[in-house]
Amino acid sequence: YNTLDKPFTSTDEDQLSIILQAVSQSERNGIATPPHIIALQEQRRFSFTDSTAQRFADELNTLGGVTSYEVFASGFGDDLLMYVYDSAVVDLIGTQLIFSEGPRPTVRAQFRPVGYDVSPETDLYLYNSHLKAGSTFSDVLDRDDEATAVRANADALGQGANAIYLGDFNFQEDSEPGYQAYIAAGPGQALDPIALASWPNSGVAEHLTQSTRTASLADGGAAGGLDDRFDFQLVTGELLDGEGLSYIGPTAAGMSATEHSYDAFGNDGVSFNTRINNTSLGRSQPLAVLNALHNFSDHLPVIADYQVPAVLGVELGEAPGTLTVGEAFTLSVTVTNDASVVAAIGADELDYTISTTGDFANAGTTVGSELALSAGTTYGVVFDTSVAGLMSGTIEIDAGASPGAANALVSIPISFEVVAAQLLAGDYNGDGLVNGADYALFRNTLGTPAADAFAPGSRDPSVQAANVVAADLAAVLANFTGGAADAGAVAAPAPGSALLLIIGATVNAAARRRTAAGGAHPR
Repeated sequence: YNTLDKPFTSTDEDQLSIILQAVSQSERNGIATPPHIIALQEQRRFSFTDSTAQRFADELNTLGGVTSYEVFASGFGDDLLMYVYDSAVVDLIGTQLIFSEGPRPTVRAQFRPVGYDVSPETDLYLYNSHLKAGSTFSDVLDRDDEATAVRANADALGQGANAIYLGDFNFQEDSEPGYQAYIAAGPGQALDPIALASWPNSGVAEHLTQSTRTASLADGGAAGGLDDRFDFQLVTGELLDGEGLSYIGPTAAGMSATEHSYDAFGNDGVSFNTRINNTSLGRSQPLAVLNALHNFSDHLPVIADYQVPAVLGVELGEAPGTLTVGEAFTLSVTVTNDASVVAAIGADELDYTISTTGDFANAGTTVGSELALSAGTTYGVVFDTSVAGLMSGTIEIDAGASPGAANALVSIPISFEVVAAQLLAGDYNGDGLVNGADYALFRNTLGTPAADAFAPGSRDPSVQAANVVAADLAAVLANFTGGAADAGAVAAPAPGSALLLIIGATVNAAARRRTAAGGAHPR
């Protein structure tokens, strides 16, 4: 935004407030926010602590009720280049001055979204330029020199850098050598997000930015009406791939259904070659905003939205430390895209894999994708409790497929113990049931050492007292549940009679054996 060394007076500040509030409330693709980075041209420093950029920051802090807007300003005097940025959203990593044979340097600023890792995929380079003005042959050559120096600097970053070339370029038309220097092939090749074939002309009137006036004002701004495209945001190809950091608009990969977020703010194509406030009909902004744009500077601000990379979020359910053999348990794992945005399209989708290895019944890998602001996807990780012992495994969520994603790898170690189930009294075979199979085992082990292995308590096989036998049998009958093992069994009698029958059968069988050993039994 070239602001003609404003705001200077309180009237300027009132007009700026109107403009910034309108920008913050203007919605495209569901996004309406205050600007997070503003590259400013024709700025003025009043003192060490006061500048036009600082007044921008103060206004934005007031409008948003925050204190996070900060300023980068260098030099003294007029016609300076400055940045205003929201430090709650982006970090300013560093700046660099780029000089050329032309009279005006460019200020390169390196930004990174807050909370993201150091990576070429998360760093954003802004080349803020105010190229030489004028229409003489010498002016054209100066602009070419300045643009060529910027391209050389961007090319040195190498292929893959996220760069935006922005500012007041003063190009008279698309055929100028300076513009051609920007769009020439190479690692830092600039692309036009709105892909205009040529300009200026009435067919692209909505994209023209200078001048907002047809008559001169006391501030010295240009007149002539909106007939030039002086102000730009050009981008490297990485910002049109629809991944990680990317322009939001139909020229970006995978965003054909969106509308262009690139906007010569306030220009609706009905002010070609005339003042911005020539009519209130067919306008996206009220007349008060158009008047402020007319009076505040002779350039329109150029606005564009860019998505940020995804942020991997993982929420884990609670897991018990101990499970019993055969006990079913499924741990919930929810994967979300936690990018802090006002609309889902404001962040790249989160592409990831979730893998489980170790003692899980459903170990394996699943591929997923999450949009920002969605509830996420919940996965069930089934613990293997088929055998007793100490168990362990790992749940890993890898978002490496999402360029620049924050918190891109989460690895969760899991440990638990599987213990033998506490046997129900009378469950002599440990299958969780008390049925005919347990009675058979009880009966067949009477008087043998194997009887010591069964609940409840232990029995001395040499002492088969009636009260011990009765207690074990009572446990079987008290917890009798039945099951497949009883398919051929006779229905169990009432506990009291069954106990008497079993004891009687045991005594009679022993008596018969003793008689057989001593000779024939008389009839």
